[in-house]
Amino acid sequence: MIRPNHTVGLLILVTATAILAAAAPALAAVPRTIAFQGFLTDAGGQPAGGVVNLDFAVYNVATGGTALWTETHAAVPVNQGVFAVALGSVSPLNGAVANSSPRFIGIRVNGEVELPRTELRAAPFALRAQAADSVTTGINIKQGNVSALSSQYSTQGELNLEWRCQDFNQMVARLGAGFNGDGTLLLYSNSGATSLEAYSSRFGNPFLGLYGAVDLAFIDLDQASDSSIRFPVGGINSVESYNEPGLASATNTNFTSLTAAVASVLSRTLTPPSGGYVLALGQCVARITHTSGTATNGAIGLSDDGLGFGTAQDVNVQISSGAASGSYSIPVHLNGVFAAAADIPVTIHLMGSESSGAIEVEDVSLTLLYVPTSYGTVSQTLLASEDGEESAAQGTQSAAEIADEVAASRRANDDRIAAETAAQLAAHAARLAELEARLDRIGSQER
Repeated sequence: MIRPNHTVGLLILVTATAILAAAAPALAAVPRTIAFQGFLTDAGGQPAGGVVNLDFAVYNVATGGTALWTETHAAVPVNQGVFAVALGSVSPLNGAVANSSPRFIGIRVNGEVELPRTELRAAPFALRAQAADSVTTGINIKQGNVSALSSQYSTQGELNLEWRCQDFNQMVARLGAGFNGDGTLLLYSNSGATSLEAYSSRFGNPFLGLYGAVDLAFIDLDQASDSSIRFPVGGINSVESYNEPGLASATNTNFTSLTAAVASVLSRTLTPPSGGYVLALGQCVARITHTSGTATNGAIGLSDDGLGFGTAQDVNVQISSGAASGSYSIPVHLNGVFAAAADIPVTIHLMGSESSGAIEVEDVSLTLLYVPTSYGTVSQTLLASEDGEESAAQGTQSAAEIADEVAASRRANDDRIAAETAAQLAAHAARLAELEARLDRIGSQER
């Protein structure tokens, strides 16, 4: 009976394989086989001779388990106890053989019971480093860290790094040069489609694109004005928009009798989220009970303090003394512009008074609209007297004044776009930094 001795064989295996890996030329492919030698003795302890059949198997456990790879070598010559085979020459070695540890090799001689398994050491795992000296297509890194890389060039002559899923070898991320510009980061979904794209264009401007199954969003600073940003329809609402225009309103359908004192008939408060203006719109119907021979006079207007009318603000409602006695209805429409500051409530009153006769108001409504931006000069015409307005509304503008107004409007719009663009760039840079930090954390966890 031949009694194999595999301990010496494994020692020779490690030495031989290490030499093969270290001596590989810089541009040569690493062999896909592992040199394996052993020493066999017969039942009397003497070196065996002749030929034997050898079955090899690799496992991830020391005993039991299922073989990850198997191979049979028939009619292996044995000379003074020594045999040599190339593992992988019959059945190619698959990635499961050495993509993690531990791994154990078992041997059967002439179909007998498998000898005790021996753990594979470092040398067989050199197969996983076949791209370390010369890279032409890519490097797969699944665990550990990288201190130096040989150049891996794309068709554009640029260095690229790729991250792939260990189980399915599917690309999940790519960093390097792209078709759209230098400096490209791509993230992929589980279906293989691009889900995130970030790059610096050939014009030096950043691009960030987010691609979903249905919708997409992007920031492209190569484009001008409104074309530089796109969001899904309905993607931004009033909660997410800091200074979106907003309304507040109130109505009263009851009759309210006016008195000689200026008093509030209806009011509404609006709290703007940012600076800007509040446009107030008011309306009512003045019901006048008139007696011929006596003039009926009253005033209705808007106020920002609820105490009195401002300069050039009130609208007079009157019936002359010569008019016939009876009931008259006069519709009243009011509007005014008031300055707004962030988070400071603005309360506007619809006020009324009568100096003679009998006047009631009904169907009163008051609407406040917050407007964050002006596109020209704003003349706040309906301020209460203590706000310091010195003159009434301006008259017709001259051609020069109109030209100045247009220029001021354009400057205001340019300033607004510049401020919004700066904010978007800052947000984009912060998001890019967050993505880079996330990639660093992933790399640290794998190490």
